[in-house]
Amino acid sequence: MSGLAWQLGSILSGLLLVFCGGIHIGWSIFHLYMTGNKWMIGITVDEYRFAILSFFTGVGFILIMLTFAKEWLSTRIWLMLSSFFFVINGIFFIAMPVDYIATVITRIIAGFGHGIAHLCMSIYIGETAAKHLRGKLVTLMTASIIAGVAVFSVISMVTTNIIYIIEPEMHPNRALGIIILPLSCAAFFLAFFLTVESPIHTLSSRKDEGMALSNLLKLRGLSVENTEVTQEFNDMKLLVAESNMLSKIFVTEGNFKPFQLVLTLKLANLLFFNYSMNIAKMMLMSLMFTLTLEGINWAPSILMLSKLVAAVFAIFIIDVLPRRFQYAISSTFTGAFLLAFGIVLATYDIIEPWLPPFMYITAEVFQALGMLPVSEILLSEAFPPKKKVLSVASVLICEYVGHMVVYIIYFNVPSTLQNTYIKTIVFGSVILLKCLIGILVIPDTRRTTPREAVQLLSKGH
Repeated sequence: MSGLAWQLGSILSGLLLVFCGGIHIGWSIFHLYMTGNKWMIGITVDEYRFAILSFFTGVGFILIMLTFAKEWLSTRIWLMLSSFFFVINGIFFIAMPVDYIATVITRIIAGFGHGIAHLCMSIYIGETAAKHLRGKLVTLMTASIIAGVAVFSVISMVTTNIIYIIEPEMHPNRALGIIILPLSCAAFFLAFFLTVESPIHTLSSRKDEGMALSNLLKLRGLSVENTEVTQEFNDMKLLVAESNMLSKIFVTEGNFKPFQLVLTLKLANLLFFNYSMNIAKMMLMSLMFTLTLEGINWAPSILMLSKLVAAVFAIFIIDVLPRRFQYAISSTFTGAFLLAFGIVLATYDIIEPWLPPFMYITAEVFQALGMLPVSEILLSEAFPPKKKVLSVASVLICEYVGHMVVYIIYFNVPSTLQNTYIKTIVFGSVILLKCLIGILVIPDTRRTTPREAVQLLSKGH
């Protein structure tokens, strides 16, 4: 097998798992648009809210556990454990799709699976990918999450039409279980047979240079060393040796600067891609269509499929421009379209039906082209090995807990036209501010070794 084939094979299990996690993110975003849902009958508003938040609860909990336990097991074992959690989720969604308790508990369990996969893949790709492939493979991971959200948007569209009312076996949870169960089973075996442990992890945790070199050769599709592999391996050994002299605390020894940068960029994504904004998008997108109980709302699917196309396209262009320009172009268009639409919404009584979907589709597309993948790429490569687990986990905890906070705020603040345009203006303005920060401080880590990327990010230029 070639080096690319080995690297794709090693992450394939993780890609399937974050895709399944993306489906559950879509569940939280689009579940309000499912009519005739027997699962909702007989539960309180608070119970319904917790069902939506349960997935993020599971993600947050397992990420806290991983800050202490990640180094105990190999990446292969963690991915197999993540697969096991999704298998449980798939079984219960198929067997008990309308049971509230089963839905909540297995969504928490699915959160365990997604939290493990997202953390492990962020670290693993940053440590194993060849320097010219790292950006593309991380972007492929983000596209997999978006693909999961898009798949659920299609399922929610199908299950809101008259067919679902006539045929109750087409419950969305059961449909998800039918998708998640075989994918998670496949991910389990792919992790076992194809995942090659990170050479950097092997050097830092097992201190076995022979095994680390063997793993690197396999990941590069080689049977014997050559000059390039020798240089890369020596660079990895030096990175680990330098890291071993550091403490594990992520705010010390120059690590706080890259942590602050990644968290800042993640905050911009959080403000854009969260529940209240997606609700606003769906409300405004629906102006395109005449909606009835029996009709199909195409708006969410058009929105998310457009974003998916942009995310796939981003895989091929992610290394064309320096990171700061990629992020700047993406966030400038995203923030500008949100800000412009907020102003239009606030100042005009009558809005053309095509304007809301055009604005929001454009914003989603440009966010997927740069804002989203660049922040994930920097997360994967910013931190030295000894600080990486705690740093990456802390950023992801802030991200997923942040989603929960925004959801809670949405549930407790009435969604009126006035606060919709206020949110749009505020979020667009904040994204433009983050664009300025990105232009000033994001280094160009394209085609750099893991050690060079850490050095560039710690210096902040």
